[in-house]
Amino acid sequence: MLPVHPALSDVVVTGILRDLPDRAVYAVDHQGRPAFLKLFRQPDSDRKVQRMQANLQASAERLGQSRNAVALPLLALPEIGAVLLERATGEALSVHLAGAGPARRATLIARAGEWLSALTPDRQRSGFSPRFWLQSLIRRRQEAVPGDWLDAPLIDGHLARMRQMLPQLRTCQVERAAIHGDFTPDNLFLDDSIPPDGRLCAIDMQGETVLPVARDVARMLVWLESRRERPAGQTTDGIATADYLALTSVPGLLATDQQPILRFMIGELMAAYYLDASRQPSRRAALARAMTDWARG
Repeated sequence: MLPVHPALSDVVVTGILRDLPDRAVYAVDHQGRPAFLKLFRQPDSDRKVQRMQANLQASAERLGQSRNAVALPLLALPEIGAVLLERATGEALSVHLAGAGPARRATLIARAGEWLSALTPDRQRSGFSPRFWLQSLIRRRQEAVPGDWLDAPLIDGHLARMRQMLPQLRTCQVERAAIHGDFTPDNLFLDDSIPPDGRLCAIDMQGETVLPVARDVARMLVWLESRRERPAGQTTDGIATADYLALTSVPGLLATDQQPILRFMIGELMAAYYLDASRQPSRRAALARAMTDWARG
């Protein structure tokens, strides 16, 4: 049920995309045009709406809203915890990738990297805290419901190898910025009808806090690998080398000294995705293969 508010009187729900205790997302019709309504259901929903609006506006300023863009709020209603968001034009990058040959795939992945680089020009450097990420992952492993789906030796061995990286990472300086937070091809829309080579617009921005840029890079790479049907001929840190190089070679995206952090983040997200895939056997198999390759890296 939508909350009652005069500003939403002309909003018609056309689909329910997410309906959780703490939030919901609806596909809606607003003044004859498709849009999305995000509804927060928490005690601090008003502040969440305000932070979301501020983050999206700041992201739009950094991106420029031409070649690289973010879907902006049409309405922000903190008093009811609601944000009405414009619909990105074009098709999801995941759709473009599905039918792409090797050269086109590399171009699309690099295009996503360019978007992220444009989003994060102003970065902070500080000490990296790998133990924070590892401890969170260990808690999730402990909470995982045992079953035939869970390869305990695989996941426990993976966590042990991540633990072995801690001494090396304690002296690393990490680049942080207000990143996307869920940087995947499902959340990037490419409208290739806009010259010269299309407009890339992001939806579902999560970036309320400053996080390692390497985490968004790792999320994109692990997402791509988790959808791979057949093993790649060559891998780098468990990721098809062609995909890895297409993204990490984007100028300005990651400094060379961020590579150990990127490797750790790839490992962390592989395990996190695996623990989320209890009902996705094909994706779980791809992740198991990737974790085995990651261990060799």
